[in-house]
Amino acid sequence: MAFLNPAAFYLLGTIPIVFALHFLKLRRQRYVVPSILLWRTSTEDQKANVPFQRLRNLLLPFLQCLFLLLIITSVARPALRIPSIVHGKIIYIIDNSASMLSRELGETRLSLAKKEVLKQIKQFSASGGAMIMATQPSKHHIHQAFTTDSQKLQKAVENIPPTHIGHQTTSVFDLAVQYVDTPQDKLVFVSDSFENMPVTSIPINKISIGSTRDNIGIVQFTVERIADKYTVLARIQNWTETERQVDTRLELEGKRPISEKTVKIPAGDVQSVLYSVSAEGLEGIAISLHLVDVADDFALDNSVWAILKPAKQFRILLVSDRNQPFLTRLLSSAGDYVELQSVSSAEFNAAADKDVIIFDGGILKSKGFFNNPGRETTIFVNPKGAVPVLTETAFEVISTPVSIIKEDKTHPIMQGISFMGLRIKESVERKLPTWGSAIIESEKGPLIWLGTEASRHFLVFEFDAFNPEISSFPIAIPDVALFLYQYLEWLESRTAPVQSISLQQTNDGMRFRTGEKLKIDLPNSETRNIQVKKPDGIMVDLDNDVFTEADQIGVYSVYEDELLFQRFAVNLLDSSESVQTSTNSENNVQEPEENIKTLKPLMQEVWQWVALFAVGFLLCEWWCYHRN
Repeated sequence: MAFLNPAAFYLLGTIPIVFALHFLKLRRQRYVVPSILLWRTSTEDQKANVPFQRLRNLLLPFLQCLFLLLIITSVARPALRIPSIVHGKIIYIIDNSASMLSRELGETRLSLAKKEVLKQIKQFSASGGAMIMATQPSKHHIHQAFTTDSQKLQKAVENIPPTHIGHQTTSVFDLAVQYVDTPQDKLVFVSDSFENMPVTSIPINKISIGSTRDNIGIVQFTVERIADKYTVLARIQNWTETERQVDTRLELEGKRPISEKTVKIPAGDVQSVLYSVSAEGLEGIAISLHLVDVADDFALDNSVWAILKPAKQFRILLVSDRNQPFLTRLLSSAGDYVELQSVSSAEFNAAADKDVIIFDGGILKSKGFFNNPGRETTIFVNPKGAVPVLTETAFEVISTPVSIIKEDKTHPIMQGISFMGLRIKESVERKLPTWGSAIIESEKGPLIWLGTEASRHFLVFEFDAFNPEISSFPIAIPDVALFLYQYLEWLESRTAPVQSISLQQTNDGMRFRTGEKLKIDLPNSETRNIQVKKPDGIMVDLDNDVFTEADQIGVYSVYEDELLFQRFAVNLLDSSESVQTSTNSENNVQEPEENIKTLKPLMQEVWQWVALFAVGFLLCEWWCYHRN
C-alpha cells in the first residue's frame, strides 16, 4: 500500500490531546451536609475523576483515537498497487556479466538488478506470461520459460549465477527476439551498460543499474620463457581521478610470494610492471600476479594467473635449391628457440621428423610428403608452380609491382606489425582455397595467407619474401623478426593440449579469457572419465572435447579417471569491464512514452473505504457513550 499524501500523518500529533481531555479533572464546589447517604452516587463520581482512575474504562478514548486515526489515514489518501496487465508477453533479460559484480553501497550490481526485476514481477502481470533470461549462460540463456506463476519467476531470478565473463549480449538478444510474436510483447533489459547492444526491430525497455565507480585493474598479462628465465609483464590501468600508488605481488602456487614491486600510476593512465624469475624447477607451476590492498569496488581485475610452460624448441627444416642468407640468419637469430637444418630438394626426406618445413619456391613434387600423418606445419615461399596442397587453385604470375592495401590487424601474428610500405616487384595471383584466410592483401589478391587443412597448418608467401631484389620484406626491421616469432608462438598455441576455438589469440602460458570456448586434446580412450575442476572447486563432467564453462577467473585442472591430465588459467583482462562506467543517464535509458505507460503499475485509491470505517467507529463510540 502507498500513500499519495503522506504529509497528513503529521496530524497524528493530535491523538495525545484526546487522552489529555479524557484525564482532565472536573471542578466541584464543597458543601457540608448531615449525611452522604443521598450523595453516594456523587461520591463514586468524584472517585472516578481521581487521576488514573479513568484507566479502568478505556473503551471510549480508544474508540475516539481510532476514529481520529482513520480520519488522518483517509486524508493521507491510501492507494493499493495493482499489477499492470500487459497484453502479451514480457521477457526479462538480466545482465550477469563480470562488471555486475562491482559493489554499490555494500551490494553487487547483480543483486540490485535482481531486486529490480523482482519488483517488476510484483508490479506487472502479462497475459502471455513472463520469461527470465541471463546474458551469460552457465548452460542456457533461459532460466524460466513463459509462465504466469510469480513464485517460479522469483525463484528463477534469485538463482541466476554471477559470472566473470565480459559483456556479451548478441546471442541472448538473438534468442529473445525469436519469442516476440506480437507488438504487445515487451523486452526488459536490466544492466549497468547499454553500449554495443545489437540492433533489434523490437523496442527494448532499459533499466540502468549502478553508477560510475573508481577502479584500478590489470588489463594485460604475458609470461614468456627466455633462456633460463620467465619474464612476466603486466600493464595496470588507473581509472580514478587521482594518482595512485599500487603494490603488486608475484606469487607461485600455494601463495608463495616471490617478489613485490610498487608502481605509481597517474590518473587515467597505464603503467607496466616487469618481473624476471628463474625457470629452474617451475615448469607446470601456476604463477599469479596480485594488486595488494587496492581500495576499489571491483576485485576481479586485481589478480591474474598463468601456467609456466616448458621451453619450446621448434625443429625447422629449410628445403631450398638456392642460397637464402636473409632467411637463414633470421631463423638462426632465434637462438635456442629454433633448431634449423637446411637441405636441397634432392636431399629432402618426407619422413624427416620436424615441426616446420619451409619450401622455398614450392618445389615439392612427390616423395609422399602429404602421406606423412606426423607433418604439422608447412611454409611455402614464392610457390610459382603447382604444389600438392594448391593443385586445384588457379594462379598467375604478376610481373608488375603491387602495393599492400589491407592487413588483418585482428590476427595474433599481426599484432604490433605493419607492412603497408613494402615494395614488391613480382608476385603470384592465386584464388584462395576455402580453408585459407588472407593476412596481407594487394590490389591483385592475397600476398601472405594461412590456413588449416586436415590438421595441417600452412603459411604461404605469394612473393619471393626473402629476396631483397624482389621485395623489401627481408629488411623490414623489426617487423619481419616479430612476424616470424609471433607466427611460431601462434603455431605453438594451435598445437597445445588446450586451445581456444572462439577467439583468435595466443595462449602462451596456457591462459585464456573468461567466456572462451576451449578445445581439450583428450586421450583416446572410450572408457575415460574426464572431469574439469573449476577455481571454486566444482567438478564438471566433460562429455566431449569442448569445454564451455570457463566462466570464472583462476586455475582449471583437467582430470582423467581422477589423475591430473592438464591445467590451464583463465583471466578477465577486459578493459571494457574494468572501466566500471554506467550508462545511468536519461538519454541512454529513456524510452518512447507509449512503452513507459504500458509498464507502470496501477494505483487504486482506497481512502473512501477508510473514511467509511471512520464513520462506523464514530457511531459505535456514540452508542457506547449513551449506553454508559
